[in-house]
Amino acid sequence: MKKENSARGDRLIKNSVLNLVNQTIALVASFATSVIVARILKPENYGIFNMTLWLSGLFSWIISLGLIQAVTKYVAEYRGKKQDANVNTVVLFVMKIEIGVSILFTALLVFFSTPIADYFFSENESFYFALAFMGLLPGILTAVFSATIDGLQKFEYFTKYTIITTPIAFAAKIGALYAGYKINGLLAVNLLFSVVNTLFFWHVLKKEGIRLFAGINPEEGTVRKKIISYNWTVSAIQLTAKVVWDKSENFFLGRYCSAVQLGYYNLAFNVAQRFMTLLPSTFWRVLFPAMSEYFGSGDKEKISRLFYLSSRYIAFVSFPVGIAGIVLSYPIINYMYGAEYLGSKYALQIFFFSMMITSLSKPGSAILYGMEKQSFILKYSAVLAVVNIALSLLLIPKYGALGAAVSYSIVTMAGSVGGLIYTCSRVSLIYPFKSIFKIMMSSIIMGIVMTMIVKQEAELLGFILSIPAGIAVYFISSTLWGTFEEEDYTLLKSLKKIFPGKWGKYVDDTVSFVASFKDGTRK
Repeated sequence: MKKENSARGDRLIKNSVLNLVNQTIALVASFATSVIVARILKPENYGIFNMTLWLSGLFSWIISLGLIQAVTKYVAEYRGKKQDANVNTVVLFVMKIEIGVSILFTALLVFFSTPIADYFFSENESFYFALAFMGLLPGILTAVFSATIDGLQKFEYFTKYTIITTPIAFAAKIGALYAGYKINGLLAVNLLFSVVNTLFFWHVLKKEGIRLFAGINPEEGTVRKKIISYNWTVSAIQLTAKVVWDKSENFFLGRYCSAVQLGYYNLAFNVAQRFMTLLPSTFWRVLFPAMSEYFGSGDKEKISRLFYLSSRYIAFVSFPVGIAGIVLSYPIINYMYGAEYLGSKYALQIFFFSMMITSLSKPGSAILYGMEKQSFILKYSAVLAVVNIALSLLLIPKYGALGAAVSYSIVTMAGSVGGLIYTCSRVSLIYPFKSIFKIMMSSIIMGIVMTMIVKQEAELLGFILSIPAGIAVYFISSTLWGTFEEEDYTLLKSLKKIFPGKWGKYVDDTVSFVASFKDGTRK
């Protein structure tokens, strides 16, 4: 048992690092792309482009019916129970449903693309929406296959694929923009890579032994019933979550405001999300299947410990990034995206602050979903969805992007704090309040120093210098405050198993050097 637990821990660490590498590469590429796209398209076209992406994403969610998450959960759970035949059944059952529904929706949406475009903008944009809708089927298939790989906890495939395709996709998008195709070119490249994604992940599933047509499974009926039963609750939750968490404010901005306000809102949201969700998203993708597997094997002690550690690590990154984003919002927009987007400055600051708070909810939600205790999420999210719609109707027509940012932030922060309180009390978890407080204080000190540097050197130089200075101050403050715990160093040292040859030794030496400044006692 001890050997098995050690193997689980090593795998979890490996998956976390691989997924973090994957997310970091994607972050750098998407950020660089967003800067170029925003500068070339300008606020109005940037708003139209993001509206097509949001609307196609909305219909993609409707098509998924909540089944994508069920794939990850039950693939992980049945793998934990060593029931491989049921794993195949889960994937095949969901895939058949999604293909049929996707084809139907694609045909209907392409046919009605003109009135849809006219509802938000004008008939001139109908081709943009049609092109975006054509990517629904390959996008859904990719989601099913990647959810399966999440459940198998084979994150190395995502890293390899990201390293290979990210520079190619980046070059294709930039080439399309500079060739003058703009929105059409970007959507065409997205469609092309949706197909490539599907083919790659299909190949991965075959390599991992997923046999979708492996014969009759005696437990097929039971598996289907479990998925459908789980899916009813999850679908309802995701419906409310779509309103609360997924930029539903775009609908009201598109209807009541100009495309420029759409551009401001989406730029602010996208910039903050790229930086603030890096680690939380990484932990979610690793934690959810891990929690499901631990639930399947009945290991509640592991669930509790994993929650404690992941909450600390998310705060350790999210708090300083959020504070830095608030301080540097003006230079980020001015020097990277251009003065045309300065109207999104305050919305960006609001998003950085709210996402700093909401990032803390990821470990708790992974536990609730993994342990099938998500009924609270449904009830609470339904209330928040109504509040969000009311705030959007009240604020967006008058204040545009700023009103949309306020509406989103109020509701999501309320959702995160309420969900976290419920999770800790319902599952009897210990929340690391003391450690979070130390992290918060270190982040505030860092923010003060960065503000002083930016005000001293208001031009580009101050912006550049404030970043390394802030990082240095944060780590020094964290060490002085005693933020690091002995278990952190043990966990970091285990990373050397992941890195080959001398790289592993460099990691071990670096961690040992940092640990020499700490007495090793648990705070």
